[in-house]
This record gives sequence, structure tokens and C-alpha cells, in this order.
Amino acid sequence: MRPEKRFLLDDVLNAPAGQARREATLQAAEKIMRRRRAVRFAARSLAALAVAVLAALAVHQKSAAPQEARAPAPGTAARQEQVQILTDDQLLALFPNVPVGLIKTPDGKKRLIFPRPGDEAKYIVHL
Repeated sequence: MRPEKRFLLDDVLNAPAGQARREATLQAAEKIMRRRRAVRFAARSLAALAVAVLAALAVHQKSAAPQEARAPAPGTAARQEQVQILTDDQLLALFPNVPVGLIKTPDGKKRLIFPRPGDEAKYIVHL
């Protein structure tokens, strides 16, 4: 090491002013390290909170089934509206002057079909 550098280091580290500079440098480094630690902690906490919220939403969506799909609770059948079952002719009569068909799928369900584009979006509301 060159003598100029050695003299400079000795001057900075051994002088009373050098001690003050050393303390100031250590305090600044400590402040920076605390800030970095706090940012890491906040990022980890935020990530954990996001995972918890997403899990809660997933559980809530699975438990919140549509009313039609839920089995009625005992004693509530009297309070619910009566569902009227339509015959095929009554269902087709609900769409006058609109070409519409009724097909039976292989699994035994019946499906309403609209041959003109846009009619299904106009008349059927998907919940």
C-alpha cells in the first residue's frame, strides 16, 4: 500500500474526527440495514396476507352455491315460492314469432336452442 493511503487511513481512523466519522458511518449503515429489514418484513407480510385473502375467497365461493342448487332447510319449504313446472308446449309458447327448438341430450336433459344468432343472448339470462 502506498504511504499516502496509509497516512490517510491512519488519519481517518485514529484521529478524534476520524472516530466521529466512523460512528456516523456505522449509524448510517445501521439505519440502511433497518430499513431493508423492514421492507423485507412488509413484503413477506403482504404476500402472506394476499395468500390468506385468496384462500378465504376460494372457500367463500365454494360455500356460496346458487339458491336453486341448495337443498332447502327443514321448515322453510312453506316460506319459499312454489316452482311451476312447464310442459314442452308451454315453454315453446313463451317465444312467439321466434324460431326455437327443444332437443333432448343423451344424458336425458332437455335443452332449448335458438337457430338465429343473437336470439339466445336476447332471451336467456345466464346466472
